[in-house]
Amino acid sequence: MGGSSADLEELLVDVIDPGNPTPSMLPAIFRNIVGRLDEAGLAYAIVDRIALTLHEQARFVGAIEIVADFGADEDERAAEIVRATQAAFASYMDPHLSRLAISITLRSCSCATETQLLGEGLTLPWFGVPARLASAEHLLWLWCHTEGPDHAMNAAALIAGGTVDLHRVQRLLRETDDIEESSQRRLRLAIGNAVLSTVSSFSQFMDERRARLDPNCVPV
Repeated sequence: MGGSSADLEELLVDVIDPGNPTPSMLPAIFRNIVGRLDEAGLAYAIVDRIALTLHEQARFVGAIEIVADFGADEDERAAEIVRATQAAFASYMDPHLSRLAISITLRSCSCATETQLLGEGLTLPWFGVPARLASAEHLLWLWCHTEGPDHAMNAAALIAGGTVDLHRVQRLLRETDDIEESSQRRLRLAIGNAVLSTVSSFSQFMDERRARLDPNCVPV
């Protein structure tokens, strides 16, 4: 079951230091950089846990990752946009100034397949502004095509949400995979993890249901 930006916003709290305002500034930073991308007329898609929230339950987010179609001089254009947002929110984005500093990654499409997927994003009201969120297929392709600290977990959560076309993603990965078929292996592992998490959740649900029906039954 997917969530909304409002669900996500409720989680933007520093549980260790509740007085830290940095996590709650993520929506403002998001609006700022999305506005800059729109002003520049760039096609883009949000491709991190912010976008995952659309397809799965909301989770804490402390970073913004965006893919855009820059064309020529892509690195410099991306750097300029990020620097402008960082300058406006230095107190919340500089790790030397703030605990849980918010980071932004803005990059160009890595290949023709990602450029194609970029065009399939969904424009929705997000944190109070129209924003383009990556499709479920784009997210899963990305998290299986590349390695990252949260990619395996995010991929499994997305699959468990049931909104992604697995067969299409598998075809796309075949087109872009390396000789060792690493991407397809990551997809298989993510599917397995999604199945395990779903079975575990169902078992827990049934245990709790039996406990409600039978006071003498204690869930394991």
